[in-house]
Amino acid sequence: MEQNRPAHAVVVDLRHGEPVTAALKETEHDRTRRFLVIDDAADLVDHQLRYEQLYSYGPARLLCLATGAPGQRQLHRPLPLGPPEAGVLWLPDTLVGAAPGTDRFDASLRPLLELLVEPAVFDSVLGQLADVPHGVAVPAVHVLEHDLTEEARSRAWRQALEHLTGQDLPVSVAPPEGGTASGGTRRDGLTPELSLLLGRSVPRSLADRPWLTPGGRTDIRHEECVDALHDTRDAYEAIRGAAGLFGGAGKEADLPARFEGLAGALAAYRAEVAGALGDGGGDRVRPEQRARLLERGIELTEVPEVTRASVGPALRDHTERLLGQRLPLRSVAATLNALSGRSAPAGSTARLRRLDETCPPERVAELPLPPPFLMRRHWAADVGLALLICCVAGLWPGIGWFSGPLCAAAGAGLAVLMLRRRPSRSRDGRLDGGGDTRALARLAAGAAGGAAGAFAGTALSLPAWAGAAALALALTALVLLAVRDWTAAVDDWWGQTDWAFAAGAVEGVDELLADTVVHDWLLADARYHCSDAARAVAVLVGSLADTVEERLDAGPSVDRGLPADEPGGPSAGQAGGFDWDSWGDGADDDWPEPAVPDAASHTAFPDGGAAHDPYAAGDFGPDTGQSPGPDLGSDLGPGFGPEFRSGYGGDAAPGFGSGFRPGFDDGHATGAAPDPAAGGRSVPHTEGTRAHTDGTRPHAAEEQPHALRSLWPSRSDGDGPPWLERETGDGGPELVDTLVGDLTHGAALILASRWAAVEREPATATRVPLRPLMNELLDEEHRRLIRDAAAAPPPYAPDPGNRPGIAGLLGVSSDRVRRLLADGGTEHVVPLCGAEHRRLLSKDPHAARRFRFAPEALRRGAEPETGQDAWPATAEDVVWTAGGRHAGVLTLVPMRPDTVRSVRGEEGGTR
Repeated sequence: MEQNRPAHAVVVDLRHGEPVTAALKETEHDRTRRFLVIDDAADLVDHQLRYEQLYSYGPARLLCLATGAPGQRQLHRPLPLGPPEAGVLWLPDTLVGAAPGTDRFDASLRPLLELLVEPAVFDSVLGQLADVPHGVAVPAVHVLEHDLTEEARSRAWRQALEHLTGQDLPVSVAPPEGGTASGGTRRDGLTPELSLLLGRSVPRSLADRPWLTPGGRTDIRHEECVDALHDTRDAYEAIRGAAGLFGGAGKEADLPARFEGLAGALAAYRAEVAGALGDGGGDRVRPEQRARLLERGIELTEVPEVTRASVGPALRDHTERLLGQRLPLRSVAATLNALSGRSAPAGSTARLRRLDETCPPERVAELPLPPPFLMRRHWAADVGLALLICCVAGLWPGIGWFSGPLCAAAGAGLAVLMLRRRPSRSRDGRLDGGGDTRALARLAAGAAGGAAGAFAGTALSLPAWAGAAALALALTALVLLAVRDWTAAVDDWWGQTDWAFAAGAVEGVDELLADTVVHDWLLADARYHCSDAARAVAVLVGSLADTVEERLDAGPSVDRGLPADEPGGPSAGQAGGFDWDSWGDGADDDWPEPAVPDAASHTAFPDGGAAHDPYAAGDFGPDTGQSPGPDLGSDLGPGFGPEFRSGYGGDAAPGFGSGFRPGFDDGHATGAAPDPAAGGRSVPHTEGTRAHTDGTRPHAAEEQPHALRSLWPSRSDGDGPPWLERETGDGGPELVDTLVGDLTHGAALILASRWAAVEREPATATRVPLRPLMNELLDEEHRRLIRDAAAAPPPYAPDPGNRPGIAGLLGVSSDRVRRLLADGGTEHVVPLCGAEHRRLLSKDPHAARRFRFAPEALRRGAEPETGQDAWPATAEDVVWTAGGRHAGVLTLVPMRPDTVRSVRGEEGGTR
């Protein structure tokens, strides 16, 4: 896990007498304490006491960068710097072409320090030095630095802050129709607890209305309404069909009276609920209100699903889910404000208006008034059917003169019976909606039809059996038609009544009472707490947004804890690369005098011979007399031809990238400064100074310009030491999203520090300002952007394994690093010393130690077609660093055995 990664090394600069107490305090909680010490090579023994102090808190690992001391023929190393837990890298002054301790010297160390503070590289260097005699070596390096242009960095930072701030546009928090999504979260993102507080749903524990006391007044009124609805519906079902027309059910049904009873029951239930709403009104339900509600049969109990204690965690989950969706801070604040407004109960008295809408009293008063009972079919159809049926009944010759009118009279009689049995009239006649069954029209039409049938039957001389059959058919049709007309008329009349309204009103009043009891009374405390807590969190999130907006308006210059922009470039005399072929044979221990190179481009030495490398470049093998090998730069694209081997290749990264120096100038004279290369760790530093950009050449270069130029060719761009290449990108497609994700997760952690106060007392939760924490988060993320374009995940990253790679963050390809690591880079490593110091180096071809290094982001961002297997991941000398922006090769060249002397404290004189 990212949280368990080893701590970066703490830089301790002893060149100006800085105490080590700050560094000790900085590492007092580290499991493995690492110190990267910068010291003058001539003062190592004198500072032995300070090295011993670094071990005072327990086991520690020390890596010392010994700078300068070119006049010494031996390097005196105190015992505390001995292997295996300590080692020395010697960096002569000609490394940078400037005097040790100057700003130019410190600026040139910046890439090396950024590299060595990485725990993996630090441990690898110490591990290699443990196999080197005396634990002292001169490094030879070839480093490729990936960085962003200043414009890309500023643009990405501004875009990230703009997205993080956002606008006051709340997302919907309205509970949708339906259930919940997977994981117990509703489709609107609300947790079940918050959904119950906002919606009209009822918790499962209250689904059976346990708060309604059986036999209480409210329960009785409700049961009366339900019974009246059922009785009315049963009476309607009874009078439909032949039983209602010819049987006794029609006489006993008395539907108007039943509707009158239903109206009375509904009015009583409505009045009881209205009284309960009035009794329970107000901000809180007080004890006397609970007593009145109990008299009405409403007992307020606890709701196990939602309590005041459960609101805080639910609100926290909802807020963190909004932040996890990377919504802008102002949108999150607006959403929480909307949630606060909706969760605050308005009081049960405010629901009286909804009661009037659900069950209007005027509709209840009109419920007993029955509509008229009328035939559904048009009168012309009734007349035509009566005429036809009676005509058929009169077709019996002779008898038809009697059977036709008799059928007409029967039809009229059935119409009169339907009118007498009409459902719109009560048995006592008090309620009567009237009706019309068209009896006279049926009689007249039937008589005319019967006469017409009798004439037709006589004229046709139909047999007697045919006439009888016609009469039976006509009577059957007459009865069936009457039953059908009766049923259709009853159904039509029922549809005109307000029974459906009454049933809906009872259900609506039930829901209203349930919502009132649950949300206004039982959940009132939880809803008020949710409203207050959501408003408090909205204020906190808004303050975070205000801090980001202030930083956005002020620009990057207000970032605290960041060093000022420094060019960080070397002097003109140090920009060239180094040619291993100029390494002398070291036959004489006297210092060589630099001379003008001869025509063969070899450096001339006092013995008159041309200096050459007796071993092959890079691996220190025997000299074959051949060239060191093909120029790797020719295969790496434009700009990396012969200049590659001379240190050219890669533009300077201006702004924060080029001027950044861990542990150095932060605008203070003494004390501890945040170290961006160490993840914000404080380290001792030198006096705050700025690197000069006047291009001052070192004194040695002025005296022997031709000799030193052969070793350090002059460069005009001044973009770094010769062993460092730079490749700058314009920002990848995932850079802004990654920055926003880091800042959003950091903001969630900042809010986490106030959740206890929010859950305990929302009114006081906003008294502690979050501005300092947010400023610290912004500064830290900006340091990560400067350091490696946020390629290394922060400790709180939720999924560090899926973090984008270098291509997605910087917008540069990782092919150059892949080729460099695959080739080993042995042809292009540059020793960090001049020719006059190489006589002190060991000539054993097997003594040098080498390993390769690259940030994990390079491998993490490999293209699918190349994949992780395309990297030399199985090679033992490849070190994958958790962060950083440097990749390359580091070779440790040991010193000659007689060059290093281990010295005890008493031999070193003053300590």
